Amino acid sequence: MTVRLWSRLKRSFVISKRQQLTQDDIHALRENQQRVALIINARWLVILLFMLFSLVGVLASISDAGPQGILASMVMPVNALIFVAAYNFIFSRLNVQLSNVSAASMVQFAFDVIVVTVLVYFSGGVESWFWVVYLLILVVAALFGQNMVRIWLLALFMCVMLLSVYWGSYFGVIPYQNLPFTAGVEWYSAQYVIMRSLWQISMIFGTALIASNGVTWLLNLVSDSRESQLIDLRTGLYSRAFLLRTQEIEGYRALRDGRSLHLMLIDIDNFAAINERFGIEKGDTVIKLLAQQLVDELLEFDNNNHHSTNIAARISGEEFALLISECSNKEALSDTDICGRDVALLAEKIRSRIAVTDYEGISITVSIGLANLPLDTLDPSELSDRADEALLRAVSEGGDCIAVPHVRDLEVALNVEISP
Repeated sequence: MTVRLWSRLKRSFVISKRQQLTQDDIHALRENQQRVALIINARWLVILLFMLFSLVGVLASISDAGPQGILASMVMPVNALIFVAAYNFIFSRLNVQLSNVSAASMVQFAFDVIVVTVLVYFSGGVESWFWVVYLLILVVAALFGQNMVRIWLLALFMCVMLLSVYWGSYFGVIPYQNLPFTAGVEWYSAQYVIMRSLWQISMIFGTALIASNGVTWLLNLVSDSRESQLIDLRTGLYSRAFLLRTQEIEGYRALRDGRSLHLMLIDIDNFAAINERFGIEKGDTVIKLLAQQLVDELLEFDNNNHHSTNIAARISGEEFALLISECSNKEALSDTDICGRDVALLAEKIRSRIAVTDYEGISITVSIGLANLPLDTLDPSELSDRADEALLRAVSEGGDCIAVPHVRDLEVALNVEISP
């Protein structure tokens, strides 16, 4: 039981939970790396602003408190800023190594909370202006992909740290820091500390509520927008969403007209090894070159055959699809096997040409799964499942081959209605 809990805990701290990374996993790691880098850059800006604020504060109050008093009160805040700069530098140097650690940014935010708490304490405690930085941290944490549970845990941690400063000073556990601008504050009044604490806790939890719900809604909106886009931005091919939409439309048209619809899924064999050996940038190059090659093959096929709708799409990291409609001319309709053989020959030509192509010094092979409507299914929405079944068969046979799905039942195989 303990081992299982420990394994689940370890998996929760990584972006990709697979040892063999797909291209989608790599993109997720890249996005997390960019998020951490943005947090680091934003923190450098905040450090600079704190330094300017402190300089102005020293110049404004030096006549009242004197040089000795100002220097004494600045020792810990300066050390806190040095600590922030130190761990920010460390995180910037280890950003690539930490790209698969989903909690990396959360750890940074926890450090930020600790540092802000130190600044709150040494800038007047209950009357400090720096507590509003907590709100900024919450919003930034939400914007950079932290989930709702982590946002609320971060807010709770803030409240604990803030109250420890307020009530620690009130009960004499830690000495109250008198600053020139806070000399008249009633930090020793329980009513004042209670009201101040409740107000600021309300602001922190209110910000957490807005951040966790509003930002989550915004991120979901962006995700839905990505899912509904028609073009894959990396390759210029059609997207998975467009493929599925076209597949369903063309499937029902094919059933109505007595034509066939073919779906070809193409997956690069052992693509994770290419990324590990040559690097992610080279892997992206292979993806783009292969996409263009598939477009060229499909155009050549179109020139030799009269088809109604043929599209090439990228449906996942290293997986592509070709949707090929049955011949629309009357001669081909009299013998549907002609176009079926054409598609099978196209698949074999694609497989063999890819195997001998040089992708800027890299050689690859592909596994191909073929599915046909109405031979493999009578439901257009199931065509992808049947093609995926065929692709899994090709992969299980060692790759660099073509496979078709197992026949589901006799009615589909014969394309006839069987009386009960």
